[in-house]
Amino acid sequence: MPSSSRVLILVCLAIVLPSLIAGCGDGEPPSPSPPPPVRLAADSALAERAFAAAEELLSAAGLDLVLTGDPVAADLVVGSAPHDASGVSFVTRYWAPVAALSTPLADVTLADLDGALAPIDPAPPLDEWGLAVQPMAIGEIPAALAADSILVAMLPLDVIDARVRTLAVDGANVVFGIGDLNAYPLAEHAWVRRLDVEDEALATTLDGVARDLAARLALPPPEPIILRATGDIIPARCVYAQQRDYGDYRHAFLALGPWLAEADITIGSLDASISDAGAPIGCEPTFNLLAPPESVEGLVYGGFDVITVATNHALNCGRSDCGSEALLDTLEILRSNGIAPVGGGADLAEARAPTIVTVAGVSFAFLGYDEIAPPYHATESRPGTAPLTEAVLREDIAAARARADVVVILPQWGVEYTANPTIGQRRLAAAAADAGAALVIGNHPHWVQAAEVIGETFVAYALGNFVFDQDWSLETQQGVVLEAAFHGARLAGVRYVPIRIIDMHQPIFAEPAEAAQIMERIWTASAALD
Repeated sequence: MPSSSRVLILVCLAIVLPSLIAGCGDGEPPSPSPPPPVRLAADSALAERAFAAAEELLSAAGLDLVLTGDPVAADLVVGSAPHDASGVSFVTRYWAPVAALSTPLADVTLADLDGALAPIDPAPPLDEWGLAVQPMAIGEIPAALAADSILVAMLPLDVIDARVRTLAVDGANVVFGIGDLNAYPLAEHAWVRRLDVEDEALATTLDGVARDLAARLALPPPEPIILRATGDIIPARCVYAQQRDYGDYRHAFLALGPWLAEADITIGSLDASISDAGAPIGCEPTFNLLAPPESVEGLVYGGFDVITVATNHALNCGRSDCGSEALLDTLEILRSNGIAPVGGGADLAEARAPTIVTVAGVSFAFLGYDEIAPPYHATESRPGTAPLTEAVLREDIAAARARADVVVILPQWGVEYTANPTIGQRRLAAAAADAGAALVIGNHPHWVQAAEVIGETFVAYALGNFVFDQDWSLETQQGVVLEAAFHGARLAGVRYVPIRIIDMHQPIFAEPAEAAQIMERIWTASAALD
């Protein structure tokens, strides 16, 4: 063999042998190349969350992920698409039909919303719902609704507040958590789509990732925190006599107690004392409103969590003169039965202290005040109720806001037997709103009174009677329960539930015609505030 040929063979062996030895030295074949990374394209609003969730899911399958701005070149695409597109859909936003607070409407169908007002930005997914709307700047919609109580609009859930009334659509109310929200028709969707992939095993893996990714990105239905607040509760006089004769001190609450107890927080205004310090007076004329200790059974049955005792009957002793003993008994009886009193105490500091209730991680501070009976007001050394003044309000709300997410004010104020709040009530309500209260829920007039929204604060000036014996006028036998829905610490909506007192003691839900009459009284008085 020519020497040149031998040299060429040696050179070739020198090049080839090392790779052969490396591949065969341990008897294993060369390692396969890693699979290419999965390419993800996502709408900008979803990109960060989608990438983080998809990266975790794919890592478990041994796959890497890269983000691409080209949906055509992607393996997975997350974002908006035609509502009939293939892929896995998930909810990105809830919308709700809304109207003026004074609207007689409560429920609409999806078809009823054709032609409703809707914001220009953000715009609702009309193709998905098959609707047409009247576009309007979102900031102008509440005023437009207030001017026409029959007008309806659609708004994103996260901007809805107490300035409007949320309507149920096909029986489901997304603000108050009523109905089957998993099938709620005004949900806006996005999709996770797996595009064509040649490798069948990879396609199967990506289909599973798409399902899991959609589940992680989906906005769950809201779980509102519901507060229900009643009007004046006076388990004395004829109410006491009726319950005594029935042999059941829950009797006044038998019709509505279970419904009240369903709320996350149930609030009442006790315009009487509960004590054995004096002898209760039965069904005869008296302004001395003492109820026996057994009367707390009705409050327990009604599921009350917070009771304001800051009223002008907090120190009543019936036929006896017991000083502040009846108030102190009331506080102890409520506490020992799992009900937190507010607005009264052994001294001024205790009377002004907030009661704080936490639900689903959201803390609510309640403050109670009285402006009707100054002789009952607490001092640094005397038991009594918390006085209602602007200075006290501002100071206490500021302190409560440092301890709680939401502040609710429960004042005893105003003039009896009128639907119209006084200038003083409105001034104090404005001060509470300016100081940061979310809700102001007043009582004492024994009639329902006007309501208004001051900034972001909803003010119900009075809710009327709830448990009382004043059967000498229609208005004193009527009232409302205020229901407020909080989404986290945000007040997302309010509504009134009208009631009628029967048999001089027991509230029931008002029939539709009477309910409309009660609401008309509230909204007529409210319109006069403008």
